[in-house]
Amino acid sequence: MTKQPESRLSRQIMNALRAEGAFVWKNHGGPTMMAGLPDIAGCYKGRFFAIETKMPGNEPTPIQRLRHSEIREAGGIVKVVKSVAEALTVLAHIDTQEGTS
Repeated sequence: MTKQPESRLSRQIMNALRAEGAFVWKNHGGPTMMAGLPDIAGCYKGRFFAIETKMPGNEPTPIQRLRHSEIREAGGIVKVVKSVAEALTVLAHIDTQEGTS
């Protein structure tokens, strides 16, 4: 499967997160980037979060799982999502922690 549908999903997710007030950016893989970083990273209400986008049927690689663990250990939030609705649950989680839901 090509990455094009996943890239489209990432764009849709970023647009939805921005519409809710999150600051987000796309991590583009390359020779100078750390391997396994999630596709999207951002900040919302002072909390760092990262989102790994996957098309249905695809799962994170071992190096991606390692990076997810490292982010969690550092106090960040990371989630693997397959839809915009799943990605928005990250912000809802932060809202719940802040008592603003």
